[in-house]
Amino acid sequence: MKGNPLLRAVVLLAVVLLLAWPLSRVTRPAAVEGQSGGDARSAEALPATPQKLSLTLSLTRSAERIELRHLGVVVWAKDRPGLRETVDLSIPFPQEGIELAVTVQWPGTELSALRLQLATPDGTELDRSAWGNETMEAVISFP
Repeated sequence: MKGNPLLRAVVLLAVVLLLAWPLSRVTRPAAVEGQSGGDARSAEALPATPQKLSLTLSLTRSAERIELRHLGVVVWAKDRPGLRETVDLSIPFPQEGIELAVTVQWPGTELSALRLQLATPDGTELDRSAWGNETMEAVISFP
């Protein structure tokens, strides 16, 4: 073994100390850098105000129960819904869109479908569908 182990340890410590400053700058969160950037990001993170959205649900056959959740909260549920239901939801609709978690319980094991038609605040019609049997759980995105 060549060289002095104590000298190698001192050189290694010097290298680590020299790299500490650039690494701390690179890995520092952006919000700490400047207050103006942090304020803009916090304004974006605020939840949007709830808006009235019209949602039409169409089923291929009768269901025992339907449940709609937004951000983990049940926004609408109904036992023994009709083959066509119109629902007015009051939830935020950001520019990125929303996701609705849908749970449908159908009797029997036949393959069935659910169609969701959402009218966005700007008047755009979005159409999605989900298929399943017995208990269907799906997350439907409306961008």
